[in-house]
Amino acid sequence: MITEFHIAVRYFLSKKKTNIVNIIVFLSILSLNISTFSLSVILFIFSGLENFSKKFYKTNYPDIVICSSNKDDLFLDNEDLKNKIKSIKGIVAFSKSIEKKVFLHYNNQEYFLSLKGVDKEYEKVMENFKKIDLTKISSPDYLNVYVGLYSMGFYFPMIFQKMNIPYQILFFSYKKDHNTFVPYFMKKKFLIKGFFQFNQKIDAGYLFCNLSEIQNIIKKNVIQKIEIKIQKKANIKRIKNILIKKFGHKFNIKTRVEQEKNFYKVLNTEKIFVYFLFSLITFITVFNLFGSICILQLDKKREIFTLWSIGFSIRRIQIIFLQIGFLITILGYISGLLLSYIIYFIQEKYQLIKVIGNIPLPVKITMTDFCIVTSIILIIGIIISVFSSKRINGMITYYK
Repeated sequence: MITEFHIAVRYFLSKKKTNIVNIIVFLSILSLNISTFSLSVILFIFSGLENFSKKFYKTNYPDIVICSSNKDDLFLDNEDLKNKIKSIKGIVAFSKSIEKKVFLHYNNQEYFLSLKGVDKEYEKVMENFKKIDLTKISSPDYLNVYVGLYSMGFYFPMIFQKMNIPYQILFFSYKKDHNTFVPYFMKKKFLIKGFFQFNQKIDAGYLFCNLSEIQNIIKKNVIQKIEIKIQKKANIKRIKNILIKKFGHKFNIKTRVEQEKNFYKVLNTEKIFVYFLFSLITFITVFNLFGSICILQLDKKREIFTLWSIGFSIRRIQIIFLQIGFLITILGYISGLLLSYIIYFIQEKYQLIKVIGNIPLPVKITMTDFCIVTSIILIIGIIISVFSSKRINGMITYYK
């Protein structure tokens, strides 16, 4: 095997009889280089986007959410709920909330927004959420709301409004009448008590207020959701199972990943499609390897016959050209991988490519992606090398 390897290295590095053979071998290495580079970079980007999305959901969504089986249903806020959650180890904080769709009347126009009532624990559950009070005084006759800091320009004229010219919010709700639910609108005057800062999307489409204020409007001591934050090292699946046992199947209990399962499903589907697409492109591209080995065999046909004449078996000669295929594959793979890693480190350090505004294109190297790229390139390269080396049998039979 060592003898075959030395001959393979000699054939690979030695000057060929015709210059076109050198060009074809170089092109086969280049095609493997480009395939490895392209596949690696695409997977770096996908892993970066996945990691970026996970960080976004981690800072902007609770670890676990408890709500009624029907998301729009409300359930009673009592001490029993608190005790059930407090008794579970691994839970850092939990917050109760109600979310309502509202119409905001301003300058003779209506704006469709979401109003979320939260308790004092909400800032512990969502560390990214901050409230800024403009005044410590709350008016009992008005709904005291917090508006998004990113939307401050829109709400700025309302801050200095006069009490005799109040703005209004319309709540859409239901009331029971002879065992039927009749829809109706509730009007409520509101004042801006302060600002909140969360993220650009929430700031633009949400208003926040104290949970008790919404409960007073609907005249029910109820809540819609319980949002939970757990310890970093806690087992989220174990905590979820405990919550299911304590609350029963009347409640819908979901982890952060389960809340966004459609997003992760789409992302994983796209990633699988990219695997398949680039594997197919690599397979087609690597046919250059088949051509280069075949032409190299023709270039070395006299040497092949000489080796056979001095006692080399057909199998040993096949191994020589099989190892040449390995050398071409490995050289193209390593050079493509190194190039992709250089691009990764440049983007990671200097953030040259931007997605939106000042947000850099996220990239990430994972062991899974490394193993996938290695497997795809090497397996395809080995398969092509094996098939091309089998031509030796026909060549020697011809010379006989």
